[in-house]
Amino acid sequence: MPEINPSAENVRTMLTESLGRVRKASTDYFDLLEKGLSSSPLPIAQPARELCGFMQRNVSATFDLGDKLIQAKDVQDAFKIQSDFFQDQMRAMTDQTRSIGESTMKAATGLFTPKS
Repeated sequence: MPEINPSAENVRTMLTESLGRVRKASTDYFDLLEKGLSSSPLPIAQPARELCGFMQRNVSATFDLGDKLIQAKDVQDAFKIQSDFFQDQMRAMTDQTRSIGESTMKAATGLFTPKS
């Protein structure tokens, strides 16, 4: 049976490796989703690609949070990392909501504009 050594450095190494595998799987998923959306003839494909881009950035930011938390020196450092992440995500959510609202308004305007 392998020896189990739960030192902080071993735990960090295991978490980093696991996070790397999950990050790779997420990247592969978003690549596949992007290909599917790119080949879609549906008129909703462009807004879906935009939304997919937002999701991809949010997931990436969460993985970056995980990387930083793994390297946190103590609980106070971990709380600061989480607080910074929360503030960054709130700003990103505001920007993403604004962008989605603008895209929706453009699409709605296009629906009601008379075609000649």
